[in-house]
Amino acid sequence: MARYRWWSAEVPESVKKPCRTLLHRFAEAGSSEYYGFTFNPYKGCAHRCVYCYATYEWTPEFYDKVIVKSNAPDVLSADLARLGRRAVEEVFMASATDCYQPLEGRYGITRRCVEILQRLGIPYTIITKSSTIIRDLELHARYGERCTIVWSLTTIDARVKRLIEPNTPHPESILYAIRLFRRRGVRVGVNIDPIIPGVTDEPEMLEKLVEAIAGAGADYVSAGVLKLRDDIWDRLRGLLESGGMLEAIAKIRQLYFTKPIRQAYYYLPDQEYTRAVLHFVERLVRSRGMLYGFPDMEEHQPCYARASELYSEGSAKKPAQVVLTVFY
Repeated sequence: MARYRWWSAEVPESVKKPCRTLLHRFAEAGSSEYYGFTFNPYKGCAHRCVYCYATYEWTPEFYDKVIVKSNAPDVLSADLARLGRRAVEEVFMASATDCYQPLEGRYGITRRCVEILQRLGIPYTIITKSSTIIRDLELHARYGERCTIVWSLTTIDARVKRLIEPNTPHPESILYAIRLFRRRGVRVGVNIDPIIPGVTDEPEMLEKLVEAIAGAGADYVSAGVLKLRDDIWDRLRGLLESGGMLEAIAKIRQLYFTKPIRQAYYYLPDQEYTRAVLHFVERLVRSRGMLYGFPDMEEHQPCYARASELYSEGSAKKPAQVVLTVFY
C-alpha cells in the first residue's frame, strides 16, 4: 500500500519577505501567564512533521512555502531597543517554526539574531529538530551556560521517524550533535514530544530512546503526549491507515474521543494514560542521572520537578503535556 502523503514531495518554495515586528511574548497553551519572549525567523517549515501544531487553517502553505523574514535581525534590534534590555530577561527560539531548518544554511538569519542577543547579554534557549545547528557550534559554545540547546527527538527508530517526520535528520545525526555541543560546555537537552499513542509510546522504544539520549550526554529530558486538532488527526489518521496501523488508530480513538477532553482547539488524551507515560519517562530519565523538565534560564537550573508537580495527586493544574508542547 502506498504511503499517504499529506504534503508535496517537492522542496518547499522560499520567499523573502520583510517583517514589521519580531519579538513577542509567549505563554503555554490555554494560559494567560507569560513565560518570556520568543521570535520566529521563518514562517513555514521544511521538516513536514505530520503532527505539527503550527499548521493552522490560516497557514495552509506551511509545509510548502517558507517565508524568510529577511530583515529579522534589524527588526529584532529595534524591538529590543523599544522594550529595553531589562524587560527582556530571556528569549526562546522559536515557538512555531524550526529556526535551524535547512534554509538557515543559506540565509543565516538565526545566526545573525543570536549574535545580537549575545552582544546584549540576553540568555536564550533554542529548540530544533535539526543537525544544521552544528554549523554554529562555535557561536553557541562561546556563550557558555547563557544558552541552552534543546533537540526535539521523538524516537530513535529511523523507520518510524521517517514516517512521521519525513524531512528531519536521522536520529544518529541528532545524537551526534548533542555530543558535540555537550563536549563544548553548552547546556543541552532533549524534548521527547509528542509521544504518539500506538506509534512511539511502547515502553521498550521509550527506554531505548532515553538510553541513547543519556549516552549522548544530555543534561535533561522533557516529554509530552500528543495533542490533537482536527487537521492534525486528519493527517495522522490518513498516514496510519496507509501503513495498516489500525491498532494505533483504535488506541488514539479510545484515548482521545471516548470521553473527549477539550482545551481550546485541541483534544487531550485520557489523563491516566498521560500520567502513566510521563511518569514512566521521568523514571527512565532520573535513573540515568539526567534531570527531567525544561530549564529555568533565569536561575540556570533545570525545572525538573515541574512536570511531576503538574500531575501530583490532587493537583488542579493543567495536564503536563500542555506545558511541554507549547514550543511547536
